Amino acid sequence: MSIASRASWFVLASIAGLSIIPAAPAQQPPAIRGGDVTIYSPADFADNAPANAWDMLSRLPGFVTVDADEDVRGYAGARGNVLIDGARPTSKHEDAKTLLKRIPASAVARIELIRGGVPGIDMAGYALLANVVRRHEATSQSAIEAGMIAGTDGWLAPKGQWEYGRRWDGHTLDLAVKLDPELDDDSGRGHIDTFAADGTRPQRERLDTRTIKNKGDASANWRQPLAGGQLSINLAARGERARTDTRIDAQAPADGSERVHENEDTNEAEAGARYVREFGARTRLELMATRHQAWLDDLERSRDDGDDETFDEHTRTAESIGRIDFTHAWSDALTFNGSFEGARNTLRSSTRLQQDGIDIALPGSDVQIEERRSEAAAGATWKPAPGWMLDADLRLEQSTIAQTGDSPRQRHFTYPKPFVSVQWDVDPGNQLRLALSREVGQLDFEDFVASASLETGRISAGNAELKPDRTWRSALTWEHQLWRDAAFTASWTHERISDVVDRVLVITDDDIFDAPGNIGDGRRDTLALDISVPLDGIGFHGGRLTSSMQWRRSRVTDPTTGRPRPISEEKPVEGSIELTQDLPTLRTHWGIELEHIAERKTEYRYDEIKRQSEGMGWTVFVEREMGARWRVRAEATDLFGRGFSETREKYDGPRSIQPLQEIERRRRRSPGFVSLTFRCRTGA
Repeated sequence: MSIASRASWFVLASIAGLSIIPAAPAQQPPAIRGGDVTIYSPADFADNAPANAWDMLSRLPGFVTVDADEDVRGYAGARGNVLIDGARPTSKHEDAKTLLKRIPASAVARIELIRGGVPGIDMAGYALLANVVRRHEATSQSAIEAGMIAGTDGWLAPKGQWEYGRRWDGHTLDLAVKLDPELDDDSGRGHIDTFAADGTRPQRERLDTRTIKNKGDASANWRQPLAGGQLSINLAARGERARTDTRIDAQAPADGSERVHENEDTNEAEAGARYVREFGARTRLELMATRHQAWLDDLERSRDDGDDETFDEHTRTAESIGRIDFTHAWSDALTFNGSFEGARNTLRSSTRLQQDGIDIALPGSDVQIEERRSEAAAGATWKPAPGWMLDADLRLEQSTIAQTGDSPRQRHFTYPKPFVSVQWDVDPGNQLRLALSREVGQLDFEDFVASASLETGRISAGNAELKPDRTWRSALTWEHQLWRDAAFTASWTHERISDVVDRVLVITDDDIFDAPGNIGDGRRDTLALDISVPLDGIGFHGGRLTSSMQWRRSRVTDPTTGRPRPISEEKPVEGSIELTQDLPTLRTHWGIELEHIAERKTEYRYDEIKRQSEGMGWTVFVEREMGARWRVRAEATDLFGRGFSETREKYDGPRSIQPLQEIERRRRRSPGFVSLTFRCRTGA
């Protein structure tokens, strides 16, 4: 039995064993004490008339929600910065916004904004946590949401959601079912221009593509007192059906057409349990176990003037995690913590590429991967003087990756991962934080598997030689509290990376392919600015401006040309701005959000450079409360479309030795959409 399996069974057995101990009477969770904690009561949000916990959290000054990273294997590196009743959600596959929207504002007792140094709370490397504490009086609530969403290209679909929540004697039951259709922004109409190396345009093609996703999920969450602590159990099932139809028609001087159809079905199932027990006011124990499985079936077919090409993929993944966390506050100034985590991840994938009925051999077309990971950690938080805090820990990770199929091999990795941070409260309105850590990247199992896009003609091989990248990261953060409801945060992060995961050339007996791979050392610098301010002072009563911007610069050595360049597919700029206003007398909340500000990225392959950019997106919404139980929300997104551009510089072989062959430029405009949703709530 693997370490991960033993850890999972140990955690489950421990939770089951505790069930024989008589449960303590249910109590309202005590307020977190010690450290730097700001408490927001429901009265602080009364003028905003929030509908749920998400509406309340989004109004916290200086707080930006970070979701758990579902792409990271294991749990230690995937945790977000939102707690519910003092504990992180067991699932890392459900975003915080979805979870918090299921908690009605009337069920929130308070929100605690935690800045560190709190006994029993693992900050997980974050400078700021938000803890949503629910009321535990006996209540029963349900809500049904129904509406329509329509695209400006004529697409129309219903959407809906049902929620039920009940609390009694410390027990909590939450049920939810959701249907969420989506017109993906990969849809749109435009043109494909192909230029010769000298800049002449020999061909133009008309592009028309549409991707529709029908997503549904169902979840159940149970919480109850157990042996003086709290037991939480979650079950979830999710499914997504994506259908893509693409038509490419050649225009003068050429003729001809290509049709591409893709069916992609993804299904997931998840079950998890978490037990949290406090021993006195200074000691805290957490046990967690979870199991997640996913199934992907993808079939893509292209027909181009009599030529037939098919790509078929079937992938199965599974993840099992067992984790134990222990925290003890030796004194008000010194806290110790320790943890152990075991995880087992598996992937089984088969892919098949055919051209006119003939199989094309691809490296990584038949892959079975098993990874066993364990991580032990120990650390301490020390407050040597008022306004100062030192946080340090050492994590040791061991993993074994065994791969069978067309590229069999087995590898072992051991990585120490130290972390240290210093926090200085300069004065009540200013805080400085300096952190230094060593991080180890998590390999994406999909990089081991061959993939293809028939519509663009791009084929990628799987790479069994991948190693995790390792990064020394230093970060300096300044948080400035303008006043209670306003904050400004600026941070600069510098990273030195070994074994950067990028794109490399893979050579087989029959052909050469592009594939993910390690390309050596690199560096990355990131500047991030976040601001949240009310606008009452300039006469915009009830208004609030929230903005998050990031500027990123990276550098590696191109494995094909030997010249410096940025890391593939990294966005130099990312940003969003949101302006909202609460109108209590009209029982209305409205806002506008700008996203994808100046977003662009570049991918470097051995025989191609692809540059992508997209126009700024916007959403306007109006939400009005009608009576005590009804809400209506109208929303419009990118009504006049949003522009996308892609330029591919193609070479007839490695870019270092072959001249530029042609330049392909794609421009399209995605349709916008509008939606109207009615929500009715029943119960206390």
